[in-house]
Amino acid sequence: MKITSLGLSREGWGEAFVDKMENGMQERNKMIELREVSVTYPTGTKALKEVDISVEKGEFLFVVGSSGSGKSTFIKTLLGEVKASSGGIRVAGADLGKVRRRELPFYRRRLGVVFQEFRLLEDRNVFENVALAQRVIGVSRERTKRNVMSMLEMVGLEKKAKMHPRE
Repeated sequence: MKITSLGLSREGWGEAFVDKMENGMQERNKMIELREVSVTYPTGTKALKEVDISVEKGEFLFVVGSSGSGKSTFIKTLLGEVKASSGGIRVAGADLGKVRRRELPFYRRRLGVVFQEFRLLEDRNVFENVALAQRVIGVSRERTKRNVMSMLEMVGLEKKAKMHPRE
């Protein structure tokens, strides 16, 4: 396991770290690449400062850190919700700086993001909630089943696959 500092400003903002865990795939391609990415809000707050990171195909990325360290800004920047003030971002081969606003929903479908606020559908069980995004983009039922069970096992929820969010 590697721990990589995001290079965020440490002057009162704390630190954020990214844990990169390989899932055993042999083939490696850059899926996410940030080069000297900075985000400064109109208020002058520097949320990200010259972030350099590379995530390869098959790796999982966990963003953790103290409050105010830039985690949300980092994720929102990858999703195209916040524009980088400087630097370059490539995700799955797409140069985020060249993605038009109307193309963002299609771009976001290529990403798999699990949010802290779970955003679960109450009328579906855990398995169905996790599987929904893959079904929307046309992943086969068999592959979706394998992927979802693998993800649930990874986080220790495989025994809760048939439970609904409030159970």
